[in-house]
Amino acid sequence: MTSPTDEQSERIGKILANCAKKDVNTETLSVFFQLLNQTLTLPCDVIGKADLERYVLYGLENSNDDMYGLLGKLKLVSDEKKECVVPLCDIKAVDNRSVDFVLLHDYGTWFIDSQV
Repeated sequence: MTSPTDEQSERIGKILANCAKKDVNTETLSVFFQLLNQTLTLPCDVIGKADLERYVLYGLENSNDDMYGLLGKLKLVSDEKKECVVPLCDIKAVDNRSVDFVLLHDYGTWFIDSQV
């Protein structure tokens, strides 16, 4: 029986299979950016990991910077006039059973673990 961590490592390995290096760099960020752009259901309800505020993720940006990685364009649910751009690893999808949750979680885990 495989553990959830093993399954996640396997999914991330498949995503980055054609990359020379698996750490955070312009090539791997580009691969994740393309995957998330094609696969995430936007707009997507998300929660900020630090402030636990609810947001709507409506777009993605690639900072091409290994310190910030991919960025999410967000609108605050309680006040849609308030918009912000945050590192994608700082948010998670509200529905923890959705494909969006898995994709964001896999990206965030990879990004943070690669920084250590």
